[in-house]
Amino acid sequence: MAAAVAAFSRKRPAANAACAVAMTATKKSRAPAPYRLRSIDEYEQLEVLGKGSYGVVVKARDRRTGDTVAVKSNRVGGTDDLIREAGFLVDCLGHPSIVQIRDVAADAAFGELFLVMELVGPSLHTVLRRRRCPFSEAETRRFMRQLLGAAAKLHGGGTRRMVHRDIKPANILVTPRAGGDTVVKLCDFGAAAPALPAGTPYPEDERVGTLLYRSPEQLRGSRCYGPAVDVWALGCVMFELLAGEPLFAEAYTDDQVVISAANLRDDILYYGPETFRGLPELLSESGAEVLCGLLCYDHEQRSSAAEALKQRWFTEDGAQEEQCSAVADLGHPGNAPWLSETQNQIRHMELGLLSQI
Repeated sequence: MAAAVAAFSRKRPAANAACAVAMTATKKSRAPAPYRLRSIDEYEQLEVLGKGSYGVVVKARDRRTGDTVAVKSNRVGGTDDLIREAGFLVDCLGHPSIVQIRDVAADAAFGELFLVMELVGPSLHTVLRRRRCPFSEAETRRFMRQLLGAAAKLHGGGTRRMVHRDIKPANILVTPRAGGDTVVKLCDFGAAAPALPAGTPYPEDERVGTLLYRSPEQLRGSRCYGPAVDVWALGCVMFELLAGEPLFAEAYTDDQVVISAANLRDDILYYGPETFRGLPELLSESGAEVLCGLLCYDHEQRSSAAEALKQRWFTEDGAQEEQCSAVADLGHPGNAPWLSETQNQIRHMELGLLSQI
């Protein structure tokens, strides 16, 4: 654990309230561009929340405000990748089903950057493992409405269209709220990328996503894919919520998942919505229709997130639960008055990065 949070614990020069960081967009840069960011020393590490091959997330206390936050550092990719992730999160400010960025902090002595985000509850992966039983259809519908709303935000544009590319239970955060309802939020935009025009390939050396949630087109080696890969992953998540286990739990290789997905395609073509009626809780026909659309093998025929939300499972009588507003209220971090300066700095850093590519 000590190694995982070395950036918080090692000795370095004392920091001012705001840390002046001389940064370059990439190693190609000739002249550094200065950005004033808060110092990572202004955040007191409390505990490690999670760590993986790409980064570490730490629970911390903002010494200035007293707020408890989540701080992410990158192990791989460095400042360039973190700036990109920060930019994607800024594009999603105010959406209730996407984790909110609060700041970007810097370690001036070592030239590192850190994402400061709102602190949200455990991951859906952790919740599923603790429950050891499926969610009800009503609970699943509430979760999927929020997650599809988040995906529709990413795919639908605004500042720019993007693809998350690594949706899975571990990247979905769950937190209860007053009244017994539960909020879920999409997180970890480290693999996110701008949506490319149809037929335009992503870089050959990029392999993104997690095996059991990777789409058939990705598993077949295609580099020309788009928002439909996120929709497939959400179909896998929906099945897991209803079944209590992954869709292809017994597959361990790309080929095995492709074969399993092809078998599922054949079942859907032959049986239609009846394919999913054997889940632990009898799934309604309208719910099975949504699952069929999300898990369509052909990405060109697969439902979009926005289309899925229009299906009768979400609109029929009894399905109109109170929905989260997509507009941040006054207490939302997206409306914090100090964040506008941070947003501008992230935008400038992104522009500097893009100018070097």
